[in-house]
Amino acid sequence: MKIIKRIPIAFVIIMIIFTQCMATQARSGAINVFENTKFPEDVTIFPNPERGWYRTMETEDASQFELLRFRENNITLVGFETNLAAYINRPLDAQKLNEIDRAFLMARRAGLSIIFRAAYDFNGRREPEPKDINIILNHISQLRDLFYKYEDVLFNVQAGFLGSWGEWHSTYYGDGLWAPPRVDYQRIIGNALLEAVPESVTVSVRRPEYVRNIAGKEPLTSVLAFGNSKIARMGFHNDALMSEESDMDTYVDPDYPRDSELAWINNHTRYTPFIGETNKTSRYNDTNNAIPFLDLMNAHSLNFEYHPNVLSKWKNSKYGGINAHDYISLMLGYRFVLNDVSLSQQVQSGGILQLDLELMNTGFGHLLREKKFEIVLKNNNRLIRAGIDEDARFWDKNELINRTYRFQLPSNIPAGDWEVYLGLTSTYETLRDNPAYSVRFANLNVWDENLGLNKIGSIRVTAGQSGGSEEFRQVK
Repeated sequence: MKIIKRIPIAFVIIMIIFTQCMATQARSGAINVFENTKFPEDVTIFPNPERGWYRTMETEDASQFELLRFRENNITLVGFETNLAAYINRPLDAQKLNEIDRAFLMARRAGLSIIFRAAYDFNGRREPEPKDINIILNHISQLRDLFYKYEDVLFNVQAGFLGSWGEWHSTYYGDGLWAPPRVDYQRIIGNALLEAVPESVTVSVRRPEYVRNIAGKEPLTSVLAFGNSKIARMGFHNDALMSEESDMDTYVDPDYPRDSELAWINNHTRYTPFIGETNKTSRYNDTNNAIPFLDLMNAHSLNFEYHPNVLSKWKNSKYGGINAHDYISLMLGYRFVLNDVSLSQQVQSGGILQLDLELMNTGFGHLLREKKFEIVLKNNNRLIRAGIDEDARFWDKNELINRTYRFQLPSNIPAGDWEVYLGLTSTYETLRDNPAYSVRFANLNVWDENLGLNKIGSIRVTAGQSGGSEEFRQVK
């Protein structure tokens, strides 16, 4: 007589759960085997769209554009200056508008984005602007079509138009030398520019006080960010960055002492670009002071050429064991570093692909232009894409981003080995397939410069049941 051993009830339960899981996996087409990959960080300097150093040039000099070798110097932003000194008594003519159009077109062809400023003086002359405000307003209106035509590459418009260098001081519309425009004129020019510029493009003024005068004192929040309110559409640029205690009257609002003003800027530049240039050496731009300050400001972009003495100081000092200028080059704007990726290794056609993603934004600033976040599968020359429902503009710096995404493969996807990529690509059809406007992760051996995508692994697709959806899509 055989003795039958009693099987422990716990073992029976485990087997039932295991069987159910396998059945679920079979129905979903996913085999629950993952490849986990850790990605080494890339600490070299490389170009990424809409961040980093910018280089200035006048739109009338666009014929010399290619000689400056922007992207070869890892620069993706051009600061176009348009001199309107010849138009203080008349509208802009076709020659001037064509000049700006040509400059913008050349920037797009070169894979660059634009910071734009128009002014009636770039040499420090006092009260250079038209004395009839309607002439200025007409000039702004005339630029509207160009702003919309090149919305895809227009990153920021600096208010300009009033005062020396278009910096809103020493202006006919103010009350004396170095005085700002009177508040009513700040609002007239600010509102005219907000009307002329597409909602996706920020308008920047010279002092944070001017933002509040035009847009109100309600703080910018994540709820308002990237919307169509004035406070969300206005930024601040500092052309006397880290020069002295007040940065040459940048922080002089009596309602906002310096520490309060810096706190306001820190909050506001979370969602708007902080663009600046240095104009003299001081203890405030000593390396150990400058880098924490740039981090506090969420610094997005700095002038590549000015001030040379400050830049030389940074090039001849170190921070955290590396060259300080290189460190700033790495950290301006956003900087996305992949830490860890897990991918399903084998999935049936029509089945579920799971992606576990861990990354961090380690830059001074943040991604500020909307990008399409997507997963891309590649087999030989065939690519299929699925959008990912997440806005990378809300990835806060120094916060670990942990996400799990699930995607249903098309039922008609051919069996075989597929490479897997992540993309943060332009939302504009004109730039959709241009790698220059796609975001590169700061990791070794991930970037495909031809595709403008970041390779994160591969999967094997096997034959599954037919008759399902032929769409590659994200599922909950």
